[in-house]
This record gives sequence, C-alpha cells and structure tokens, in this order.
Amino acid sequence: MGEHIQQALQHAGLPPWLVVAVLAAMPVSEVRGAIPAGLALHLSLWQIIPIVVPCSVLPTIPILLWFEPVAAFLSDKPVIGGLVRWVLKKARKREDLVRRYGVFALTLFAAVPLPMFGTWTGAPIAVVFGMKFGRSLACLFLGACIQTALVVLACLGVLGIGRLCGAG
Repeated sequence: MGEHIQQALQHAGLPPWLVVAVLAAMPVSEVRGAIPAGLALHLSLWQIIPIVVPCSVLPTIPILLWFEPVAAFLSDKPVIGGLVRWVLKKARKREDLVRRYGVFALTLFAAVPLPMFGTWTGAPIAVVFGMKFGRSLACLFLGACIQTALVVLACLGVLGIGRLCGAG
C-alpha cells in the first residue's frame, strides 16, 4: 500500500523529500515505509533521517492533546462509536505492559517497525493510561529514533533482510 501512496504523491508532483515527509506522517507507513521510499527516490540517509523522525512524531501531538475528549464525545455516536471503542480496546490490551514498564513500554512499542505498532498507535495508549504529555512525547520521539535505526539497518542489509528495502 505504501508504494501506491508513494506513486500517487510523486504523480502529484511532490518533491522526493516531501513524499518521504508525508509517508512518515501517515499511520499506514510511518518510518517503516518512508525510509525505503526515500531510498527508492534516490535520497541519501542524511537527507531522509532528519525528515522521518520529526514527521512521524508531529502528528501524535494532537492525539496526545485531544484524544481523550474526542474519544469520549465520539464513543456513543452510531457510526464512529464502534471504531473508537475498538481503538480503546486495543490500547487497553497493552495495560499490563504500560503499568509494569511505563515509559520503557511506550518507547519500545513506538520502536517496533511493524503494522499496529509505532507512534500513531503509541499515542492513544499513552493517553488511555494517563501518561503526561511531555513524557509521552519524549517516549514517542525516542521510539521513532529507535525504529529509524532498525529500518535503516534492515535497508542496509545489516539485519539480513535488506532485500525488503531494495538493498543487497
């Protein structure tokens, strides 16, 4: 799916760095999709990395600030209420980890470069469990940095899976 989005953004005439920024900011791709796309667009890692980390974390700020009141408002609405309750249920499944490990759990959750993990999913988890804004944002930022390092290592073939990113 990330490749289709990348192609659509390129077709729209966006410069490569902006394609990478948009992909990094989207929940479906985040860092794990933006870095391989940037490499495919012939950007260097020195150009990609300063884009992907902030662009994957910035969209979480509104989530951290407004998720709780918006979720409370929407949870009883006929059409969207089911989705909101589903998101809350998914977040609460991680309660044992968050209660036990707190900031470490959130950081590691944001660091995993797999679907249903990352900063977009970590932000509502932080809110549901009452983590403070600054601490949550720091955990998400550090998690995005770790995820970036893991994806870069994978793309370079260091983790033995470089073919996923077009390397090797």
